[in-house]
Amino acid sequence: MFRYLIALIFTVAGTGVQAEPLFPNSVVSNDLEFIKVSDPSALASLALVGRDRREMPGKATPGLFSDNVFIFEASYSDGAALEFWAHRRFKSEARALKTVAPVACAVGRLPIKMRQHLDHVVLHTGDHTAHAEDLGRFFMIYEKNVAKRLRTHDLDETVFHESVHATLDVPHAKSRAWRRAQQRDQAVLTAYAAEHPKGEDLAETALFAYTHFKTPGRLPDGVTAAMTQLVPARLKVLEKILPLKTARDGGSSHCR
Repeated sequence: MFRYLIALIFTVAGTGVQAEPLFPNSVVSNDLEFIKVSDPSALASLALVGRDRREMPGKATPGLFSDNVFIFEASYSDGAALEFWAHRRFKSEARALKTVAPVACAVGRLPIKMRQHLDHVVLHTGDHTAHAEDLGRFFMIYEKNVAKRLRTHDLDETVFHESVHATLDVPHAKSRAWRRAQQRDQAVLTAYAAEHPKGEDLAETALFAYTHFKTPGRLPDGVTAAMTQLVPARLKVLEKILPLKTARDGGSSHCR
């Protein structure tokens, strides 16, 4: 997978030539483990607090609002509290909790400021990919996709990616600093970022940058070398805007 990275660096360096992306996307097209399930989660408690009517946008859900939504409240060791809204189609608390718990654990591994800026999380049955709402500061995720991402060790990366959309896209994705960085780099890390430079480049690049800054040495040397060569301007911007501080392990049995 990394066999061409060093060659790519020497081909591109100093030439001003647009480099090919390193990967199709940041989350599922590689075997990189940006965030590990063994990393501490700040989740301290998770409990069903009731059922109520909520706004539940989704890719295969008719209507915007739903009644009898399962409302779970997660408390985190840094003092943050967050609601997870599971659609009534889960039918039972036990089935809903099976999806809510790993997502709440992954949220507990986010940087504190990102977690504190999330408004809530929406969970649906079905097998669609996750997506986020930047102005509402929430993301939506689906039961079968959560199970799939757990098997491939990609759930934490998915939650991080969508949380960047929910908490950092506004105001940074369209900021002058980010646009200038994109122009200066003239390269992207993933094909997905290249296809959607205004909507996905920040979230795609942020996952690499976060791992690079938070846990130096976790990324393979070839990936780190290529990243620092191809997108140095973006890295400088992300070093300023990415919150890196994470809370200590909350000790929740849900994350064991």
